[in-house]
Amino acid sequence: MHRSLLRTKLAQGRNKMASKVSERAKSLVPIQVDSPHNCIVCGRKMRAFRSGSREGRVCSPTCARKWADG
Repeated sequence: MHRSLLRTKLAQGRNKMASKVSERAKSLVPIQVDSPHNCIVCGRKMRAFRSGSREGRVCSPTCARKWADG
């Protein structure tokens, strides 16, 4: 094999591994919620509620899909 081809393959492997590591690190960071009454995806204001989870809320199925996809 030619040396430049080997260098290219090695660089691609490094980039792939770095992206996997950064993706995993991003997934481990907890969600930062500015206000419990705002959508965590688009920031739209929502009605206050008394019970439920305080981790964050989404305003629509579209925002839920975006949040789930990352």
